[in-house]
Amino acid sequence: MADETSDVSAGERVAEAVAIPVLEYGRAWMAAPGTAARAGELGFEHPMGFWVNGRAGVLGAVDGDVAAAAIGFMAPDLTGRLWEARPAGLSPMAATVAYAEAAAAWGRETLTGVADDDLTRLADLADRVCAAALPSVGILFAGWRALPTPSDPAGRATVVLNVLRELRGGAHLSAVDAVGIGPHGAILAAPDPVRGGQAGAERFGWPEPHPQPDHDRRAEAERLTTAICGPAFAALTEAEGAELIGLVGAARAAMDG
Repeated sequence: MADETSDVSAGERVAEAVAIPVLEYGRAWMAAPGTAARAGELGFEHPMGFWVNGRAGVLGAVDGDVAAAAIGFMAPDLTGRLWEARPAGLSPMAATVAYAEAAAAWGRETLTGVADDDLTRLADLADRVCAAALPSVGILFAGWRALPTPSDPAGRATVVLNVLRELRGGAHLSAVDAVGIGPHGAILAAPDPVRGGQAGAERFGWPEPHPQPDHDRRAEAERLTTAICGPAFAALTEAEGAELIGLVGAARAAMDG
């Protein structure tokens, strides 16, 4: 990576290449039966309660509006209700620790076909990207980056990949506001048939009237998101970036057996 321009360009290419696999990997453990079972053990009644408190618990005992600001893509009213419905006796940080433990447990079951050396290398490279990012990219990213990670390769890799997921998530929240569609509009225009469109928006608590989907602005938000993330990925050499892409792909492929 010879100069600043090429650094950013190379970083953006890696950021774009790993975006979907990292997102899908995170969705898988968040929606896994074991994660849902752990939510029930902790006393969460709503299926999304663990998702809200687990992700935003790094903020500490803040007001529901603060949690809503950090999560962004869920409607503030729903986020606030789920945040305030945290089981009695469970602190916000304890919820996050339990969420990270659920991620690590799923990773240990899922990544059995990936060599420990590869998982260690994956976590090391992803850690370097996360360390290079400014905390201003996203408050949940900064909070998750500060968490201790498991010592075993599969558990550590899974938690570090979630930090990488929160990195892009924070960037994307800024990007959708910058292009003028906001979180509600971004969900409506999302290509994902399960999490996008009107059904996806309403699942995340956004009420009617729904804005008209703007796919052009949604695409521009994705490009801006990648641009925001690019400098952090530019911490890797070109060879290391290619290695990270391959290792993330291997972790994602492990989900399919």
